[in-house]
Amino acid sequence: MSNVPLARIELIRIARRLRVSGQVEAAGTIGEVVSRYLHRRQPVRRMPVHSQSVTRRVRERIVELAESTDMHSAEIAAKVGVNPGRVSEVLQGDR
Repeated sequence: MSNVPLARIELIRIARRLRVSGQVEAAGTIGEVVSRYLHRRQPVRRMPVHSQSVTRRVRERIVELAESTDMHSAEIAAKVGVNPGRVSEVLQGDR
């Protein structure tokens, strides 16, 4: 398993040792790699929940629409008021 924060720390230590020993160019290259590729992204904010909960009644309505119409899951989701992923979960038996 990788450990990016630890790799970042170790590479910075190596770059410092190289700089002290006079290998400034190599230290600079390592520093560029560390700053360009070994950083954490800002946490992503989740979107607020807009769809209703999948209750027994909602589940029954989804199954009913899926069996009695030729609607796609996105259309069923819009009609019932949930997102298409929930429709898929219901139809696959995950919910």
